[in-house]
Amino acid sequence: MIYSLTIAPCIDYNLDLEGKELRVGGTNRPRSDGFSLGGKGITVSRMLNNLRVKNIPLIAVGGDMGEDIKKIIDKEFDHPIYLKTEGNSRLNVMITGPNEDTRFNPSAPKVTEAGLNKMYNFFKKHLKKDDIVILSGSLGQERKDLYAQLIDEYCNPVGAYVFLDTTDKALTLALKSRPFMIKPNDEELADLVGRKINNDEELFQAAEELKAKGPRSVLVTLGRRGAYYFAEDGHIYHCSNAVGTQVSAVGAGDSSIAGFIKGLAEKKSMEETLKYSMAAGGATAFSPHLGSYKLWKSLLPQIKVTLVR
Repeated sequence: MIYSLTIAPCIDYNLDLEGKELRVGGTNRPRSDGFSLGGKGITVSRMLNNLRVKNIPLIAVGGDMGEDIKKIIDKEFDHPIYLKTEGNSRLNVMITGPNEDTRFNPSAPKVTEAGLNKMYNFFKKHLKKDDIVILSGSLGQERKDLYAQLIDEYCNPVGAYVFLDTTDKALTLALKSRPFMIKPNDEELADLVGRKINNDEELFQAAEELKAKGPRSVLVTLGRRGAYYFAEDGHIYHCSNAVGTQVSAVGAGDSSIAGFIKGLAEKKSMEETLKYSMAAGGATAFSPHLGSYKLWKSLLPQIKVTLVR
């Protein structure tokens, strides 16, 4: 089974600048695209649904905003698991457009002790070998070693695959726990190794250095240049992007994780799995919301995967 954990879900208020520049300190008149559900883990789960892959989300919610989140989730998932928080779930503001992606994300409330114990007991009871666990997004006000603890105490002992997509201490503390995959972009990779990256050879060296810190594989996204995947067996693959008109970058990275997971769950070759990943990211980038199965499938023939080493 596939499980996602979202400690810091939110309701996103989406504003579209429609190609205009953001005026900092001035008046902006964007178009309102209304409210939508946010949170990286649940976004991966929702894209998995679009890709026709069964999964179960675990989501921390509280207050009136949490009830709004639950109403959305209950329509899309048969058996979601809710973890109670001490305060109201958060409201984020997102300013987007073809050339803009600015976000205002307050810190999420802490999960209650009962909520944390519910999560621990669920993983202890249900996780088994070759299950997939998505630990994605910020940890809000939780302690920063929570992801590391979940990997060490619940995922690794049973042989579950962990996809870790977070930042700062939550990421660095969990690297030594050997998650199956992490997904930095080229700038984040440079930050993680503490130096600038000027060319592909330096990128290769940096990614291998990062792998040596613990993660079994690394997917480095490069914007319009596609991505490099540094596999557990030492092979390096380059993946091209799908071609299309970008509507919004929101959720594209999470969708690429969902596409990779679909390939892994269906036991596809690495080349096919990477095609699934890049096509899923493209499908969402070319859509006002998460990409559809039909669009994802239509983009697959565009993706080229090359074994570099």
